[in-house]
Amino acid sequence: MPPPLLRLRPYVDADRWLTEAIEANPVMMAELGGPLAADEIPGVHQRRLDGIAADRVWYFAVELVPEGEVVGSICLWSDKTEEGHRSEAGWAILHEFQGRGFATEALRLLIARAADDGRWGDIHAFPGVSNGASNAVCRKGGFTNIGEETVEYAGRRLRCNHWVLKAP
Repeated sequence: MPPPLLRLRPYVDADRWLTEAIEANPVMMAELGGPLAADEIPGVHQRRLDGIAADRVWYFAVELVPEGEVVGSICLWSDKTEEGHRSEAGWAILHEFQGRGFATEALRLLIARAADDGRWGDIHAFPGVSNGASNAVCRKGGFTNIGEETVEYAGRRLRCNHWVLKAP
């Protein structure tokens, strides 16, 4: 079966609905410690826009081609750690579109864009240890699982698998 036809469209102010559809949804956020409160969404949305404007983060809406229907989001950012900076990818496909290969294809597109750009280096991902679907996306994307790690997301500590894709 051929991969789905998708494009990564830069996230814009009008995409606040997408942040809310993902971050405030208990099903979507089950692996990330639960949904955010409605009053937290504007701040999350604004931080994304600020990061994009400062060129610190790539944040994209994942769209079907040619329909333009948004099926989720994917992002890449540089995270400060004790060892220095590392590039991290994250994605969320809206619940009704899951299981169709959209996350795998969106990650493939993101990796290709990052390789062309050249500034991101190795790319890391941290899906929850019980998130079989996102762990499979990492495996299909060519990432190597280097073990479990506790990470913080939205003030919550989560047990995750640490995957890494070495820069070409």
